[in-house]
Amino acid sequence: LASPDQDAGAALALLADALGAPASGPVAARQDFPAPKGVLSPADVGVSIARHMAAGAIIADDGVTAGLPVFSMTAGAEPHDWLALTGGAIGIGMPLAVGAAVAAPDRKVICLSGDGAGMYTNQALWTMAREKLDVLTIVFANRSYRILNIEMARTGAGNPGPAATSMLSLDNPPVDWVKLAEAQGVTAARCETAEAFDTMCARMLAMKGPSLIEAAC
Repeated sequence: LASPDQDAGAALALLADALGAPASGPVAARQDFPAPKGVLSPADVGVSIARHMAAGAIIADDGVTAGLPVFSMTAGAEPHDWLALTGGAIGIGMPLAVGAAVAAPDRKVICLSGDGAGMYTNQALWTMAREKLDVLTIVFANRSYRILNIEMARTGAGNPGPAATSMLSLDNPPVDWVKLAEAQGVTAARCETAEAFDTMCARMLAMKGPSLIEAAC
């Protein structure tokens, strides 16, 4: 469209004009969600975030298998930015949230992390505490590298045996994310129901500084 010495922005504008593309796309309407109830699910997490997130928040998504329901549920939330997982690089969420909080200290950052992904880089919690970063980390504690189980099934190698499946499990021993966070100076709580999560999400989004919710889903 444009050589290095030409105006790339102008070239894109001309292309948009040629295609009849509008200057801006449609904006999703603000949605009001009732409080979620029952057994906690990733979709419930998304509903609670949508209910309580302030405008201008930044979501750093490393939720992997749990991230898509949250993305769908927050489409009608207050305007916010979404930092997506790059390729299959699980483990990016917590350090990505650190970077976002340092770059935009006046904006709330919400980190979505699978428990498997979080085990790659949980030392970022210590950095959040040390630098007093305004980050709420939500860990989806399904106690499994679920995305890797999916990828294993896609190989077509048949039914994996107990030795293979045990390597992708996080329940022997289970990781206590509340203790892990508190040991690094981060306020934390575990929620097992949608009602409990909604209450805790509202509380932690309203507070300043680092916090963590272990979501049992």
